[in-house]
Amino acid sequence: MRSLGRFTLGMALIVTLLCSCLKKSSVFNEQATPHHFQELRQAATLMETHPEQALQLLEECAAVSQLDGWNEVERHEFRVLKTEAQYKVGKLGAIYEPLDETVTFFDSLVQCYPKDGALRFLLAKSYYYLGTENTSARQDVDAADYFVAALETVWAGQANKDNEQTRFKGLCHFRLGEILYNYNIQTSALQAFDSARYYFAQVNDTLGVAACIRSAGEVYLANKGYECALGKFKEANRLWNFGDAWYDHAIGGLFFERQQLDSAVIYLERSFVTGGPYTRIDAAAKLAEIWRERGDAEKENYYTLFYVQNSIREANRSFDKMEIEFIYDSLKNADVPQASRSVLTPHILIVAVLVLAVIALMAYIIVRNRHRITHIERQLSDIEKSHREETEGKDQRLQTITQELDATKQQLERHEQALSIDFEAALDRYLNAPITLKIRKSLKGKDIMTKSVGLYPKLKLSEMDFIEVVRAANSCFPDFSSHLLQDFGELSTGDVRHCCLALMGLNDAEIAVLEGITYSGANRRTKRILSIMDDGAGLEETVLLYLKKIYK
Repeated sequence: MRSLGRFTLGMALIVTLLCSCLKKSSVFNEQATPHHFQELRQAATLMETHPEQALQLLEECAAVSQLDGWNEVERHEFRVLKTEAQYKVGKLGAIYEPLDETVTFFDSLVQCYPKDGALRFLLAKSYYYLGTENTSARQDVDAADYFVAALETVWAGQANKDNEQTRFKGLCHFRLGEILYNYNIQTSALQAFDSARYYFAQVNDTLGVAACIRSAGEVYLANKGYECALGKFKEANRLWNFGDAWYDHAIGGLFFERQQLDSAVIYLERSFVTGGPYTRIDAAAKLAEIWRERGDAEKENYYTLFYVQNSIREANRSFDKMEIEFIYDSLKNADVPQASRSVLTPHILIVAVLVLAVIALMAYIIVRNRHRITHIERQLSDIEKSHREETEGKDQRLQTITQELDATKQQLERHEQALSIDFEAALDRYLNAPITLKIRKSLKGKDIMTKSVGLYPKLKLSEMDFIEVVRAANSCFPDFSSHLLQDFGELSTGDVRHCCLALMGLNDAEIAVLEGITYSGANRRTKRILSIMDDGAGLEETVLLYLKKIYK
């Protein structure tokens, strides 16, 4: 943000400079920059193609003479050029000097040289790199304000076809898109990435175009548009190889929507580790739901806690979000006038600039704050009204539609599964699975009867054995446990394990030993399951009939 104090200081600094060079059309000449005019011009020329050489040249200039002896124009131009060179060669670290004073100085100077394109572009770069400073410091509202100011400064100048300036506009839009995405302002983020892509395409910057497409894919991903996101990632990869890690969440989301949970878990857990902020939140929500259905309370609590903590963090950033949205909307709606050359005399111009600048700044601060307050109040009112309209009378209809869609989806999935497996072969695989053979071997040679259950405590299965039993059933009959729990909501995960053991052909006495309970307890569970599944036959026969109904 540009405060009144800094603005006034900048105006005072250039008063003496105005008297000597007011009549000139450009600030950057040998009279205005007498110490290192040629070196600074050469560094600016090298910046786009050979930033390492530009940085070396600038450091040599600083070593030859002390910067304190340079005039204001040279010193501030040097500061911006060195910051840009450090940024481009990846050696930025701490910026050479804070750019706040430089921004104020060039902002004031532009008022006297409104058509000096080089001056405007240097001011725009000052805004941009000050914006990157604020981004690193997580001061996103100020960063967005500076990126918008950089774009407005370039647009306010005369039209040009300079490739460097065109690419600079693309960088500013891309930076704004990143901020908007991080605050979940997704529609505006898409617009910013589209604008950046347009400018990068103008200068044939393939990497820039690919990055914009990939970032647009991330926006679609945050809005659960998994197929659109996957298409964007593939399109970006055709232009530039970013790798396949970006696909993980899109693929995991599609598997989750199709209720193919075993496959979904693999990709969602990968995206939870490597994905962006909103990708990780969405993955956590889905993984918590999956592990809740599977009865793993530890994993469910872990992902639920992550989801809740990050949702609270998003709520705490709501005011910054509204201010960033307001800043970006002001850019989209801005009508930046073309500057015109003044016909006032030098002395009148100096006084007029000082007085009008102070008045304009005060008016700008007052009007802008009023606009922001009004905008925020209007948004809050619209959100409340929209929420009331959307929720009134829709909950019941939405629930009915959701149930109908879920039922249709389950029928289709079951039909696909029935076509894809051989029932007899699947049953044979289950009966000869390693865990089944292990259990049968442990029971071999033991005459387990109703009254002898308590004699075999060592036969009780471990938790990992039970997991392996259910996993074997799901492997032979895809999503068997999920279908059973969905079709018979009164069944528990323990009942599913009981059914899997019965499917092996074991009787209640043998199951009681394996579960570590009494015979009467196992018998009661069997009867309860039979009553829930509405079948009077034995449990093994009942489960077989249910499987045949689904998979045969």
